[in-house]
Amino acid sequence: MSNFLKTNLPVYFIFLFACIFILLQSPLAPFAKSIPGIDSSVFIYTAQQILDGQMIYKDIVDHKGPFLYLINVIALFCFNGKWIGIWIFEIFSMFVACIMMYKTARMFAGKFVSVLAVITSILMIVPVLIGGNLTEEWALPYISIAMYIFLSYLKENKSLTTWRLFILSFTFVLTLMLRANLIAVWGGFGIALLIKWIVEKQYKEFIRCLSLMLFFVIISIVPFFLYFYLKGTLSDALYLVFQFNLFEYALISENSLTGMFKMSLLTFCNGISYFNFIPNLVIVYMFFTKKDQYAGVISAFILTIISCRLGQQHEHYFMIFIPLFVIPLAYLYNILKQCFWKKVFLWLCITFIFYNSANIYSQYANIRANHLKDEVYGLLTYSQMDTLTDIIWKNTKATDKILVKTNQSAIYLYSHRTSATRFPYAITNSSSLALKYYVKDIEETLPKMIIEANQWDEYDIQPILDAKYQPIQTDLKNINVWLLKE
Repeated sequence: MSNFLKTNLPVYFIFLFACIFILLQSPLAPFAKSIPGIDSSVFIYTAQQILDGQMIYKDIVDHKGPFLYLINVIALFCFNGKWIGIWIFEIFSMFVACIMMYKTARMFAGKFVSVLAVITSILMIVPVLIGGNLTEEWALPYISIAMYIFLSYLKENKSLTTWRLFILSFTFVLTLMLRANLIAVWGGFGIALLIKWIVEKQYKEFIRCLSLMLFFVIISIVPFFLYFYLKGTLSDALYLVFQFNLFEYALISENSLTGMFKMSLLTFCNGISYFNFIPNLVIVYMFFTKKDQYAGVISAFILTIISCRLGQQHEHYFMIFIPLFVIPLAYLYNILKQCFWKKVFLWLCITFIFYNSANIYSQYANIRANHLKDEVYGLLTYSQMDTLTDIIWKNTKATDKILVKTNQSAIYLYSHRTSATRFPYAITNSSSLALKYYVKDIEETLPKMIIEANQWDEYDIQPILDAKYQPIQTDLKNINVWLLKE
């Protein structure tokens, strides 16, 4: 035990410190005077409603998987509703991912280079973390665990034991239950394994692994299905978690296959994916010089495929293949270490980490100083949220329902009011069925107050506003507030 601590404890401490430091920029961090991100606000509000007895996918609707809300529910419950509980869970989740990424990197490089590869990889999270509490972020440890098991089999010929197949299956189900389109890593490595078994004629191994994984997937996913079946919401859950995510949400930007391929190109060419370029060149070099041909070409193939997933237009979708970057980065740092003197290489590494650490601290300082502003999504600043919250409190009671006709569910969180509809976010034209229920909820509930932002024009409730509501004058830019007439 002492040898284990002596060998690994300093490394794990470095990873823990890095995770805390990176997540200090999260709006959920202690003392961060910033509003949770768009997605995070929806998840927190949904979790609060579940704790208050509402049923997900029926009384409150979102298209993410049930495991995401379970994480938020447990975090809020354990910390008496405080958001810091989610932040602490985020740290633990990223820490586990770092450990598994390190174990993967050690297959390709020494201890120091592996630590550096992991730190560099998780620093790539910074520009895409946004408001934190993202599905991709929660998937990182499960993706990292699966990646380690797959690569230990492909590179080190470690057997896929029954226990390892169970872990692969269980992490697959948990990731699937976060969001159905996050499982590309299992698909990519699954193809690699299939090719290996066919080429080497290991048909019995293929049948054994496939049958055991199918069995473990079924027994792991049954509790989720059984819960929703007993609650009478299984059909709603299946539609939102699987059909909507896999076949409808990807087409929101453009309702055609052409639109999907266009978004794939944009995703591959955006600034974040340029990180992909140099590491892939390194892998190509390793492949053609036959220094690590087999593992190198597989990792390059999977990394590229995942980075070009069809229809994924948001930058934070990039996050799920960050664990794979430890492989090409380990190659890259090994080459640099051989090309430069050790002292020069060490100096470059320290400079790089210091620069990125200073950048992260600067971002966190901006959050605390309330300088962050996102005009693209029309987000409110912290002081503007205080102003709007005062308006809501002066004109409504705690039991009144309100409607926030914008993608800013944080208004519900700060005002301690509940949504007049089952949708705690703005409805787009991606689902006519959702829009129908959204308008129906408004007409039946007649919320005490409607807060409208000049953000989207997919639906128009102006006739309802003209007939039933009167405007309230505010100093808030691009925010209209309407109060129900007496």
